Amino acid sequence: MKKYLSASKPIVILLVISLLAFGTSCKKKEKGDERPDLPPQESLFMDFSDFSERPDVKGTTYNNFVYSFLNVAFWNTIGTVSLAPPAVAYVRILQQNARYLGDNSWEWVAYFTFEQTNYVGTLTTVRLNNDTYSVELVVAPEATPESGFKWVDGVVRYDLTSASYNIYQNPGSPVKALEVDWEKDYDDNTSSLTYTYVVPGEDETGSSINYSIDPALTYDASYTISLSGETIEIEWDRASKAGRVRNEDYFLDSDWHCWDSNLVDLAECPV
Repeated sequence: MKKYLSASKPIVILLVISLLAFGTSCKKKEKGDERPDLPPQESLFMDFSDFSERPDVKGTTYNNFVYSFLNVAFWNTIGTVSLAPPAVAYVRILQQNARYLGDNSWEWVAYFTFEQTNYVGTLTTVRLNNDTYSVELVVAPEATPESGFKWVDGVVRYDLTSASYNIYQNPGSPVKALEVDWEKDYDDNTSSLTYTYVVPGEDETGSSINYSIDPALTYDASYTISLSGETIEIEWDRASKAGRVRNEDYFLDSDWHCWDSNLVDLAECPV
């Protein structure tokens, strides 16, 4: 019997080691203490740079581009003016190291100046499960950090293929202004970002804009603006700036209406 037990001892030791290794490998699959990668800024803040200026040259017609520009203007105002402080904060936060707070939570802190005022932005993440984590962005004047305003909260996938956010209006009016949905396919480098305007009781409430990128298409960028009674489709080439727009309610036809790389109207759209 002793001989049997003695022979089994190495087996028992190996079994214990195997169980410990198995337990360790299982823990590695948990996201608990792992610092999450933050999504890129384009997951939250829409790019309006190709529609930021209205052309004005005498003797030249820009009707198709200007119609597109005017319809993007409302969203551009929200994206570049109302969201400026959290946008600046997030860009700075992406450059910082995170601090582990315990309980599956991480914190990033960044200091920045906006319109001659010093601010501190604090972004906190908390693991929800193996697939997703929550995120919250608070911005406060550096002089009074206790008066911070939660500008953004949401849920992000750990693999950074999708995220959803709520964006709040401003400290003076802390209502939810936008619901944001983002998706990214890293294989073909396509992406989609949608803003839905949800401020209660306004004419624009319920309207939305989708910004999509598909490098495989001739017009590799697009906006789809959905209003209560109409849908406006805008497509353009990010390199040349040539593009087209379609809205049956406005143009009274289902055709595309185009502009060239100088934003000038075209009598006929390219095939």
